[in-house]
Amino acid sequence: GNGPVDYSVDPNSGTARNGTMTIATKTFSVAQDGVVTCTFFISPTRVSFAAAGGPATVDVTAPQGCAWTAVSNVSWISITGGASGTGNRVVSYSVAVYTGKPKNRNGTMTIAGANFSVKQSK
Repeated sequence: GNGPVDYSVDPNSGTARNGTMTIATKTFSVAQDGVVTCTFFISPTRVSFAAAGGPATVDVTAPQGCAWTAVSNVSWISITGGASGTGNRVVSYSVAVYTGKPKNRNGTMTIAGANFSVKQSK
């Protein structure tokens, strides 16, 4: 007769997988997503600027659905776009004009958990 068929799918800690069941001579397919490992890459990882400063970008590479943020760790580097996102994106930032002493200054941003270094010279 007619009626529901109960089934369960075990948790998946690996890659995506597919399976089938045969119910009353009919094939029923089941697809299960795998666990996404969020590994992030940034490019470049460091830059140098002249005293005039200016705008630039950093590429973030990440699997879809993996969230990340970008923050400046110094006042003279401002994030102007892409301060957070998921998957592949671009972070835009600007380095302020440098008129102080000493001859060089160094700063960082933290982008998708990675250290991004900025050196600025007069």
